[in-house]
Amino acid sequence: MRKAALLLAMAIVAAAALPAAAMTIRADRLQKAYLDLGAQPEYASVGKIDETIGCFSSIGSGTLIAPDWVLTAAHVADDATAISFTIGGVKYDAAEWFVHPSWTGNLLAGYDIGLVKLAAPVAGVAPAVRYAGEEEFGAVGTMVGYGLTGTGRTGAKTFDGQKRGGRNMIDFYAGAAADSARVLLVDFDNPGNRRDNRFGSAVPLDLEGLIAPGDSGGGLFIGDGAAARLAGVTSYVRAFDGKNDSDYGDTAAFTRVSAFASWIDETMQSCLVDVAGGGRLAAEGSVSPIPEPASLALLALGLGAIAARRRRV
Repeated sequence: MRKAALLLAMAIVAAAALPAAAMTIRADRLQKAYLDLGAQPEYASVGKIDETIGCFSSIGSGTLIAPDWVLTAAHVADDATAISFTIGGVKYDAAEWFVHPSWTGNLLAGYDIGLVKLAAPVAGVAPAVRYAGEEEFGAVGTMVGYGLTGTGRTGAKTFDGQKRGGRNMIDFYAGAAADSARVLLVDFDNPGNRRDNRFGSAVPLDLEGLIAPGDSGGGLFIGDGAAARLAGVTSYVRAFDGKNDSDYGDTAAFTRVSAFASWIDETMQSCLVDVAGGGRLAAEGSVSPIPEPASLALLALGLGAIAARRRRV
């Protein structure tokens, strides 16, 4: 059932024949401001993921965290038969990919995180530095990715293949206490209607926005300039108006990077070169030769996925 929904989403994406452009923005702000934010040097580590599942292809996002490692969402790497990562104008093929062993396809469970091992190291782009603290709550987060775009009034509806950044306040931890939560939440506040607020302040930030299909797997950063740290991985969007389109009032969830520090480190360290066979070994229980689901699929399932659409959005 899950694969059928994902394949339907991929068919819709393939029909558009264009890569996704990133995130929905305030209706009273210019697109250029969000494009400029996404192009800032501190977010150069975010690239586009192209995934193949059978005869379908989809687009997602990911963040370079080591010269040959990309952090993304599990639903982006799950079920893929081929993955590539484009960053700095250069395309790199993936050697293999991994999803967290507790990932079951349930976005709400909080295990939507995966890793992509590139066949060659990325040159000329500095990897992102991961945030290792527990003070995300109340911080301004900058979301970066390659998803659909639109405004808070129209919802996500347009593909233009460009990378965007948007800001939002991290207002909530999902499902657990601050020191053990696996998910960070934000909401898309409407400057013209306070009733669209779900939690935290109802006053939107200057470049407030929300992730959309295609942003899946992209990065959520806290801090500015050289102090910017990768704190979250784009996971899903949830709507309260019956329209899963990342419009005003919708909320977005990010898998919390600091909660998975050990798994990330152990997976990268366990992917060793098999000198005798020339192949690679993966951490037991973490390899999944499958692509990621498409946001549209998640939206269709009523969860409102946001990020990638490798085969899901």
